[in-house]
Amino acid sequence: MPGRSALDFSASRPAWEGFLRGADPEAGKQLAANGKPGAGVQACIACHGPAGITPTGGIFPNLAGLSSEYLAKQLADFRSGTRVQPLMNTIARGLTEQEIGQVAAYYGTLAGPPMHVGEFGGEAARKLDVQGDGSRALPACANCHGLRGLGEGPLLPRLAGQSKEYFTDQMNAFRNGSRQNDDVGVMRAFSQRLTDSEIEALALYYAGPPPQPK
Repeated sequence: MPGRSALDFSASRPAWEGFLRGADPEAGKQLAANGKPGAGVQACIACHGPAGITPTGGIFPNLAGLSSEYLAKQLADFRSGTRVQPLMNTIARGLTEQEIGQVAAYYGTLAGPPMHVGEFGGEAARKLDVQGDGSRALPACANCHGLRGLGEGPLLPRLAGQSKEYFTDQMNAFRNGSRQNDDVGVMRAFSQRLTDSEIEALALYYAGPPPQPK
């Protein structure tokens, strides 16, 4: 069953869908590797790693394992300012619509990081993932993000393998309202109902062991 999205209830289609039509992943690979220096666009691999997996964790997300649709939407949101992060706003505005589609198409072909979901974080995190907490109107994370955080449909992203720091940073951004590009405000609402310790536990649960320096 495909993942749910606010788009399911909309008669109009978002502009970013057009960015992906006929998008060439190979052209996206070249942009990811080389950037677009004349437009202030640094190479994606500088922060996101040569295969879309950030080598040192931290607040830079893994892009490998995310769908091309999700990535195109995020880049479009950075471009419009709907999602705010100064570096990514600059990069997205330096890309054409076609180039956004190409980069998203490329990363959408890459396999995600190794799975270690559930090895850390404890029983409380596992219950939030698979059961939620009805007393607080918290659905199971798996309802939208899939079993073991593998993602559910094109716009509900994979959580498995994202770093603890990135997960925590984004949940706090939803909580404080600095990130507002979630479908109909669902993540802003759910993040408000989680405690700091629960966010930390879920971050560990999905992340697994920290990357080891090479």
